[in-house]
Amino acid sequence: MNKLKIYVGYDSREDIAWQICRFSLLRHASQPIEVYPLKQTTLRELGLYNRPLDSKASTEFSLTRFLTPYLAASEGWTMFVDCDVLCTGDVTEILDGLDPAKPLYVVQHDYSPANMIKMDGKAQHVYPRKNWSSMMLFNGAHPDVQALTPPLVDAADPAYLHRRAVQPCVGFGW
Repeated sequence: MNKLKIYVGYDSREDIAWQICRFSLLRHASQPIEVYPLKQTTLRELGLYNRPLDSKASTEFSLTRFLTPYLAASEGWTMFVDCDVLCTGDVTEILDGLDPAKPLYVVQHDYSPANMIKMDGKAQHVYPRKNWSSMMLFNGAHPDVQALTPPLVDAADPAYLHRRAVQPCVGFGW
């Protein structure tokens, strides 16, 4: 079995959050995993992310998260998590019983923000499937996932990526 590759959204203002997330994932994993920071600056340097800066984005990884399967270059399962995720159990158990016909798994939930201002004074935008992209498990063998390429992520409307790209999904509890 290949190691599960996990990409953690990295924001230069939240380096400690990335470190804690990485530590918690590694600490509880019963099988070897690979954990990588998803850094926008590195993706820009490599020419893999060329979008103009988005004034509405609250984190540096708001849209780069959708490059996870491309970066993994795997036909297996690959995970993305926001940097503020704290893993308290074995993340490799999430692979048990996955349907290979499904492109993507997310944690589906209804979210109604308590405040209209979020991190660093940014306006809170309410939309369907909000936060579903905070934790995604991509099936790298699925054509819908293989379509998430740098040109698509560079050009697609953020609403498409956060709402439509996670539409053909299956929810799971974690």
